[in-house]
Amino acid sequence: MRFGLFVANGLVLAGVAWTVGFGPNLRASQLMPAREPAALGQLAELEARYAADPTPANVTALAAAYLERDQPGLAASALDAAPREVRTRPEAAHLAARAHFRRGRAADALAAAEQVSAACAVDACPAWLAAKAARHRAILEQIVAAGIEDPEADPIAVRAAYERGASEVRLVAMR
Repeated sequence: MRFGLFVANGLVLAGVAWTVGFGPNLRASQLMPAREPAALGQLAELEARYAADPTPANVTALAAAYLERDQPGLAASALDAAPREVRTRPEAAHLAARAHFRRGRAADALAAAEQVSAACAVDACPAWLAAKAARHRAILEQIVAAGIEDPEADPIAVRAAYERGASEVRLVAMR
């Protein structure tokens, strides 16, 4: 019994020594590959599909590509020009909230985030979207409550509002 405890302690100390000795030199592996923004050819293809057939998949793909390329104005205009049945979908409203926030319109972003939450409460949303929308809405509520309209104007206040919003625990029920 004592010998087994001695061996176990030795293994633990060897593991700690190995971690201290080699740990700082090891690089953490990347969990997911970095996403590259859509290339210009892919963007032109998305725009052509959007113009030919503005289905929810085509509209959200184009808006997401614009947001990845840091073009929130183009994303917002693509969503605004989409048919009404597409704009009312939770995925499109979520992208609209992201676009409004990146354009410096926090109050409009909050309204769109509340639209996503309301749509997910009524219809069946994917679980990832409901959870993401709840978190996004909590952060936007804190940003708007702090009186921040443009996130670029006061990044320290946005960070504080983000920490307050992220500290709220929200539960999303799975259906």
